[in-house]
Amino acid sequence: MKLLILAVAISLAVLASGSYVPSTKFEAKYADKEFLFKQKFFFEVLRNIHLPLKYDEYIPYTKTWVSDETKYNDFAQVAEFFDYYKTGAFLEKGELFSIYNEQYLRQTYAVFTFLYNSADWDTYYKNMIWARDNINEGMFIYVLHLTVMHRPDLQGIVLPAIYEIYPYYFFNTDVIRTINYKKLYDPKFGFYGNGKYNIVYANYTATYPMDYYNNFYTEEYLNYYTEDIGLNAYYYYFMMDYSFLLGGDKFGLIKDRRGELYWYMHQMLLARYNLERMSNYMGTVKPLVWRFPLKTGYFSLLSYWNGVPFKSRDYNYMISDESYFKLDWINAWEAKIRKIIEDGFFVKEDGTRINLRLPESVEFFGNLLNSNVDSVDANYVGYIEVFSRLLLSGNDFNAYKVWPSALMQFETSLRDPVFYQLYERFMDLYYYFKRFLPSYTYEELNFNGVVIKDVTFDKLMTYFDYFDSDVSNVLPMQSADKYFDYAVFARQRRLNHKPFSYTMNVMSDYTGKAIIRAFVGPKFDRFFDLQFYKKYFFEIDQYLVDFTAGKNTFVRNSRDFYWSVKDRTMYTDLYKKIMLGYNGQEKFALDMSEAHCGFPDRLILPKGWTSGMPMQFYFIITPYTAKTYEQGYQYDKTFTCGVESGMRFYDSLPFGYPFDRVINFNYFYTKNMYFKDVFIFHNDEMKMNQTY
Repeated sequence: MKLLILAVAISLAVLASGSYVPSTKFEAKYADKEFLFKQKFFFEVLRNIHLPLKYDEYIPYTKTWVSDETKYNDFAQVAEFFDYYKTGAFLEKGELFSIYNEQYLRQTYAVFTFLYNSADWDTYYKNMIWARDNINEGMFIYVLHLTVMHRPDLQGIVLPAIYEIYPYYFFNTDVIRTINYKKLYDPKFGFYGNGKYNIVYANYTATYPMDYYNNFYTEEYLNYYTEDIGLNAYYYYFMMDYSFLLGGDKFGLIKDRRGELYWYMHQMLLARYNLERMSNYMGTVKPLVWRFPLKTGYFSLLSYWNGVPFKSRDYNYMISDESYFKLDWINAWEAKIRKIIEDGFFVKEDGTRINLRLPESVEFFGNLLNSNVDSVDANYVGYIEVFSRLLLSGNDFNAYKVWPSALMQFETSLRDPVFYQLYERFMDLYYYFKRFLPSYTYEELNFNGVVIKDVTFDKLMTYFDYFDSDVSNVLPMQSADKYFDYAVFARQRRLNHKPFSYTMNVMSDYTGKAIIRAFVGPKFDRFFDLQFYKKYFFEIDQYLVDFTAGKNTFVRNSRDFYWSVKDRTMYTDLYKKIMLGYNGQEKFALDMSEAHCGFPDRLILPKGWTSGMPMQFYFIITPYTAKTYEQGYQYDKTFTCGVESGMRFYDSLPFGYPFDRVINFNYFYTKNMYFKDVFIFHNDEMKMNQTY
């Protein structure tokens, strides 16, 4: 199944997501010269982000922006940016950046509106070059992603993977220092003629002596998962796709049910994290308790580009006396949210009454809890996520300068074990809201005439293999002409699984289209225990099938799963393809499968046990009721994730259906459902052969 190019709607904000509609057969499409010029431009301005541009064609535009007001769609917004920037208050280049700061957030949005409102490519191009050399580097990366993903004229543009644009947020300090050390003593380091010597091995935090650097109370056993660059990139892209800065109406995010999707994505992250804990014989994560000293500390072993380490959190962490009033705000906001849930309604400022006992109110409540732009009366329910992260980081929202922790960057949040405790606490509010919604009835669960007879699986096997990332951006590019000959790789062991298939046999009296959903979760002893375990079921697949009367057999391969994407092509390799296409030497296909909007395919299975970890898959088949295709609107699935289209999902059933509400066991189990017991085996000796 071909996936979309990395270029759809990214934003910058407060993860999934991760889905795409599987492409049907399209005629092959190739980029033209104009498109490839844009591709070339983005790869070049993102090279060595902390150094001035070295490409002669861009240098004339680094000194000033386009001032002609006829070149902008909404010049009033742009003029505000001009005035703001001229005050000299903007975050300087070289300073540490985080979106979890009031002034930086306002400045980021101002730069975004300036670039987004550029009326044509020429204006945008010149303004982007100016921003590249004049705006803080971290802010620039955020804004570039925002505009590329949301401007209609840039749909389909492929951006390098975020871990290759800015390796400092994904690889420990020892990796960065080793690369610089090798280059210092070996001038040939980095050039292809050096072959294997261009590789630096990247360790996880757990490889350091635990008693000296870290003591996470067994959390170190999960570092191969929580520090996985694909997982952390996934979270970054989701948080950018559905930025809390961008209005759902203006940017179309409301079409994707952003409020509901936001919390479902976090629920799936927690479910997958807990499955990995179970693979390591650890208990499930417990909600954070606002009690100090806080036992869980964190030392990331990451450093910013200038060598300043990420701010750490000591074990038995204490907040300052001045911070307790912020904790009072957080507790008060949480109490207000609980009261809103219990009252069953919310009264908006204009007097409109929102009934929270209706299933469709999940979108309203999701936005309310997230406090994004689509939320109502955010001052009343507060910015609970933002302030919680800051409190756990020892930072202030309105500080003049910040020293960000891992929790204050989307790229690094999932590394910190307290992230999962914090969001388990937030999810408790979401589950509390769901408790008041009616359980699904038999009619809402059953699919008349459809019976799943059996499902058979290939052997499920996980292992660790080696993965290379292009981290050339750590070293200054000596010459723009030598880009083709230059690459440095960070090699890291990462969790993977053998591709597998399952075969489902279904008897049907029904003829037509239907949707199959698949989850993987823990094995439990009693069926009634599903009420507790349902939140640990991780949705891995969802796909459209055609039924005929009689026996139907469906074979599904793990590489085609709906929610997941494959590994990205490396920075240098993609740049070569772009330049070969630009120079007319080969065609650049617009189905490069460089998707950013899915969960890493290689992480869909937890590690399991060498002896075989008992798990189970759950399947449910539902009628296909969506009318979007019949209405004639489709986005081009060959190179877009469909963010903002309202077309990302097959139907309008709630995310997580049928596990998203309290189960009424009187009629929950229907013939269109099926539980399949499996074992997940782990082989420590298995490696994937790679050729260089």
